[in-house]
Amino acid sequence: MDKKDLAIGVLLIAIVGLSGGLGFMFIAGPDMFGPPSEDPTNLFGLPDDWSTAPNSSFFMLYNQTGASIKVTLKDILDGVALAIEEAAAGGPGINEYKDIIYPYTFLDPGSGLYVTGVDLLDVLEKYDTNFGWDLTIYSDSGYALDLTTGDIITNMYEEDNPYIVAIAANKDWLAESPLGSSWGNFTFLGKEYPSVIYDMNSVEVWSNWTIEVTVNGSVEYIIDQNNMKLNQYDDIYSYDRDDWWTYNRHYWGRNISEIISQTDAGTLNYTVRFWSADGWATPWPFGGKKEPRYNNTHVETGIISPYPRWADGYLNDTADLINITQVPLPETDLLMALVYADQEFGESGQGITDPIWPYRTMCGYHRGPFYVVIPGRPRESYLKYVTRIEITSYSGPIPSGFEL
Repeated sequence: MDKKDLAIGVLLIAIVGLSGGLGFMFIAGPDMFGPPSEDPTNLFGLPDDWSTAPNSSFFMLYNQTGASIKVTLKDILDGVALAIEEAAAGGPGINEYKDIIYPYTFLDPGSGLYVTGVDLLDVLEKYDTNFGWDLTIYSDSGYALDLTTGDIITNMYEEDNPYIVAIAANKDWLAESPLGSSWGNFTFLGKEYPSVIYDMNSVEVWSNWTIEVTVNGSVEYIIDQNNMKLNQYDDIYSYDRDDWWTYNRHYWGRNISEIISQTDAGTLNYTVRFWSADGWATPWPFGGKKEPRYNNTHVETGIISPYPRWADGYLNDTADLINITQVPLPETDLLMALVYADQEFGESGQGITDPIWPYRTMCGYHRGPFYVVIPGRPRESYLKYVTRIEITSYSGPIPSGFEL
């Protein structure tokens, strides 16, 4: 998660995407270690005494690289401890670059009990499985559930429907709770998801996250975790503002113009739009405030702020103005890039300044695993979870009206 566009909460962490841009909001719920009411039969959160945890209990993770990894409850709780430490800091994302695992609690309608668990994608990231797509989750009795990391992102991060690996219920460790006889030490479920894998014993990652590069509707190039490091591009982009989060980071990826040069559109005039796993896009394609697609000039020479927006029946320059004084972003000669790793240098906003990250990290599922950065536009116009780069090419000039 890009924890810049957020307010830090404690446990009932509802993650809400901000128009597909690089940010989330954490909405605080009841305290992790206490029930929301006096009802003693339905308690909220994790047990108070972690020394009683069955730390050696585990499930297996088989990832797409062929690795076989034993994921223990102790490993998970170590990550949860970092989430608690971060929440207690009162704002700054002090653990963003660490193996943090966020806990979630919600009322399970089937049992009528509060169930607490963790984000499976956080677990994948902890074990360097940053680019998975197709997953199968298995129960100890042989049942299986197929889904994708995109499914989890779309529901959990953008729709406030947590998908969790449950580790506790009714403030007891799961196997010791009233659900333990059927739920075991780990169970995979969603807040509003019809399928449950009780007594989960393994997760298998079958495939990599890929990005299709289409030209006039045909796939001409596919980006994955391996070729993202070909012709690698890295740069540092920053800007200050007083009305929202600043952007200040070093990023690693591929230049968009270099990616497009791998297709037949590379020598032509073209327009381009980026699409995400959860259905968002940049430039903005929806409603009455559409933005024109980026064209080859934007891609190859850069964006001049402010970027126009379609409003009131014509294109105007009201988009992308920042600060209380509504001014354009400073000029930059940097070009848009597809990013798979970054390092933050003390971004600030909402009265909070985050610490500098001591090293770069993979973007993972909360910020990526691939996102597009667009120098000359503010961060809310960037796009995470990129799955498609949609190009329309022209043998001559781009016809008027076709840029939308």
